[in-house]
Amino acid sequence: MSNHEPKAKRSKFIDSWFKRTNVESSSSYVVSEPSISSPNIDVEPQPSIPEPQNNINALERDPGLRCAIWKYPVNERDSIRKTYVLLGPFQPELEFPFTEQGSQQRRFQFSWFKDNPWLEYSIALDRVYCFPCFLFDTEDSQHTAFTVDGFKAWKRVCGSDNVLMKHVGGLNSPHHAAMQKWDLLRNPTKQIETIFQSKSSKDIEDNRLRLKASIESVRLLANQGAAFRGHDETENSLNAGYFREVIKSFSRMSIEVERVVLGNAPGNAKYISPSIQKQLLNILGNKVRNKIREEVGDSKYCILVDEAVDISSKEQMAIILRFVDCQGIIRERFFKIVSVPNTTSQTLKDEISKVLTMYNLQVRNMRGQGYDGASNMRGIYNGLQALFLEECPYAYYVHCFAHRLQLSLNATAKGVPEIWQLFSSLSLIVNFVDSSAKRHSALKVVRKEEIADLVACGQLQTGTGANQVCTLQRAAATRWSSHFRSIKSLIELFSSTKKTLNYMIEQGPKELQGEAVAVLKAMMSFDFVFCLLLMHKLMKITEVLCQTLQRKSLDFVHAMKFVGHTKSFLQEMREEGWDDLVRNVETFCEKHDIDMPDMNARYKDGTGRRCQQRDFITVEHHYHIDVFNALVDFQLSELNRRFSDQTSELLILSSTLDPRDNFSNFKTEGACNLAKKYYPEDFVDSEMFALELECAYYEKDMRSDPKFQNLESISDLCRMLVQSRKSEFFPMLYRLICLVLTIPVSTATTERAFSAMNIIKNKLRNKMEDEFLGDCMVLHIEKEYAESIDNESVIKEFEACGTRRVRFS
Repeated sequence: MSNHEPKAKRSKFIDSWFKRTNVESSSSYVVSEPSISSPNIDVEPQPSIPEPQNNINALERDPGLRCAIWKYPVNERDSIRKTYVLLGPFQPELEFPFTEQGSQQRRFQFSWFKDNPWLEYSIALDRVYCFPCFLFDTEDSQHTAFTVDGFKAWKRVCGSDNVLMKHVGGLNSPHHAAMQKWDLLRNPTKQIETIFQSKSSKDIEDNRLRLKASIESVRLLANQGAAFRGHDETENSLNAGYFREVIKSFSRMSIEVERVVLGNAPGNAKYISPSIQKQLLNILGNKVRNKIREEVGDSKYCILVDEAVDISSKEQMAIILRFVDCQGIIRERFFKIVSVPNTTSQTLKDEISKVLTMYNLQVRNMRGQGYDGASNMRGIYNGLQALFLEECPYAYYVHCFAHRLQLSLNATAKGVPEIWQLFSSLSLIVNFVDSSAKRHSALKVVRKEEIADLVACGQLQTGTGANQVCTLQRAAATRWSSHFRSIKSLIELFSSTKKTLNYMIEQGPKELQGEAVAVLKAMMSFDFVFCLLLMHKLMKITEVLCQTLQRKSLDFVHAMKFVGHTKSFLQEMREEGWDDLVRNVETFCEKHDIDMPDMNARYKDGTGRRCQQRDFITVEHHYHIDVFNALVDFQLSELNRRFSDQTSELLILSSTLDPRDNFSNFKTEGACNLAKKYYPEDFVDSEMFALELECAYYEKDMRSDPKFQNLESISDLCRMLVQSRKSEFFPMLYRLICLVLTIPVSTATTERAFSAMNIIKNKLRNKMEDEFLGDCMVLHIEKEYAESIDNESVIKEFEACGTRRVRFS
């Protein structure tokens, strides 16, 4: 016998019998995001294979650029196919380009969509495709004309040689088979799995209740801008995140809900996973955007755009739509936030065009652009506004009025040396007192004692919310309303701040006593007090304008009227406000023991040395002429320079629609010239004639109707025309009024959107995906629409966009 053990046989696996023939099948996919701003391009872009996507907005809509479904991984094809079914055929409404075919210029006709609902149009390639054939096309298909190559021989569409009819073919044609499959996907109840799956009505009811609980949780958390997930989401966790905790709260409130959620739900259909949360949120977000799109309808609109950097240092661009709704009310709706790789004008334009095209908002219907004054926005040659004006010459650009006011205030503060020194000292005082918790608490204690003494003496009235203990306000670099609040808070807390500084000098740490002495010396100087009260008086006037310019319902004409009123108030202050300011300064100095100089004495500049004196002027002359008048004059000149639109013809012609003073500015010639020169695309010759006829009746009717006697703005007029149904009697004038109201005034709505972004995407949630952020923001900002979405429609779309383990219908 041999002592050698037999050799162990080499085990074989099933994959050892086959050779890999395609080593590139596992390569990563690249998302193709081509520009869709212009349909005429020289080089035809080739579709690339994208990564499998789970949300409806990430798929490429253009049929000439999207990837064939058979190129996706096998396990992703069904869900992607169902997602495309939800989106439907891509049928944009635009000015289709002409193509020279033989001796004639031909182009695609929008009416062909009505005759062939399966037809799709590629903006990038100017070709048509078949939507159901694309859905069920295979790798070895022999019919690629309407799935891969595209068709653009427009002269062969009409007549006996109709290529579209040939493609449809008979009952046994591939197109007819694809249409039947498409119909089955659109109607899940017709599918074989549904027919043979026998489930009781009670199971379906439980499934719907479970999903409704998840939908309401998503809606609530998005509405409040709260986080969805928790650090520990296990069953035994005491804090499993807001989403699961809200589900638990629902279950405690209802026995029916408790019976079907969390631990009582099927293990494969709990519908509480992060991916399900994102799907439900995406469905809700898309429904809100679709409602906004329906509200815009066929109206002309304006875009408001601004950029900001989020907490993760990504550049985000907010897109706001401004339009007049069917009730005659100006609306500014947050529509989308898009992450952009850079802020060049072409990049921004491409991303905006992509969003507008996705929701069938045509650039040719744009009648206004509202941006800040950055060069990439306002550039007259390569700026964003210039790029859109090339496509639509009636999309008039307006530099944000609120931004102009901020620039004028900033220039004024830097242009007058004494005012610049005031804000430097103000920042020093606030930082010293408020940067330490001990000093902050000491200030509040002193202020509380002062309030108690003033109430006891009868100098302060008591009431709900009155006499609350406040503190010094910090001034933000880009928010000039905060500068006014900072000045106002120091005037109110001047005595308390003085006592706090004296306490720090006497009993504070030795290393801070010197700094406290310097701060108190700066605060108690007459120069500082005079400039403090002067800026408070001036900024009370500009603060009203600042708040007014941020209103959504403000129109272009009314905004310029407010600017004019502000200039008038400043001029009155210059001519008549000096004596009142001096009396206020004297009273303030006497109250707080501040040495006030003799106003008739000689003013000594610098350190007071004779060689530093340039001329003989009094102290009053210095503060009156060199400070007071210089500040007001500088502010007026900046307002005149920044708001120079008063001389523009558009403003002059638009003011003819102003209803104030019983329509005293209305002129038939002005209304007709406004429509003819600035909106020729919106009024054909016959409508221009109708507009001229309407004006005479309109003027007489408006002046005799008591409902229109006390209107203050064009926006009030527009709303009243709809309420009284006179918009039906004067349709041309109503259209002209809506076009004027569409012109933007400020981009304050975009700033509000960025404030919401900072609430939602904070330090603890700095890794949020862009689509998740956008869906959270649109539900958080547009709460009115988010609350109106029916749960039944969400369940229906949720069931249709993927294969589900349980039935909902």
